[in-house]
Amino acid sequence: MPEAGYPQAAAIARKEISLLLGLAEQAGVDDARLRDELRLSQSDWQQWLGVLQDAPLPVRPELPLMLRHLGYLTSRLDRATRPAYS
Repeated sequence: MPEAGYPQAAAIARKEISLLLGLAEQAGVDDARLRDELRLSQSDWQQWLGVLQDAPLPVRPELPLMLRHLGYLTSRLDRATRPAYS
């Protein structure tokens, strides 16, 4: 998805990745487990983390799919860290 056509796309990706990383830290989930849960190679994960430092959006996986995976995993971690769901 080209960033020129969707200027907010990188901002959305940054927000979602940051949210996931914050919840992962609260839940005690390490980077390797996150990467495995997202089914990404080390290289792909590093490219997605690069978005946090204003790197361009990676081509694969495509942004809509990546956002879906990030949302799913974020939801699972959110439930795991809330006492009402434990």
